[in-house]
Amino acid sequence: MTDDEIREALRLDFEQTADWRRSKAAEYPEDSRNLEAAALLDKLAASVETVAPDLLAAYGSLRDDYMDSEQHSEMFRQIGFHSWPETAEDFVRACIADRATGT
Repeated sequence: MTDDEIREALRLDFEQTADWRRSKAAEYPEDSRNLEAAALLDKLAASVETVAPDLLAAYGSLRDDYMDSEQHSEMFRQIGFHSWPETAEDFVRACIADRATGT
């Protein structure tokens, strides 16, 4: 994948997970965490352009070669519930670190 394709895939993952969180918010209106997580995911999607090229390439390699789809989806579902990255780059760094430590 090219850098642009990796960026677009990352942005789409954040956006799709935000949409999923909004659907969960409708299903469970008493749990405010879903809307809070959706807002955070929207913020992360907006910050994808700021991810450093070297980190983006490392994330793209992990995404393509090492992460099964369930593990990949789970990382996004954790946002706003068990992880709170400030930027897309923070998320990418955490993904790389998790893979390096085997978690």
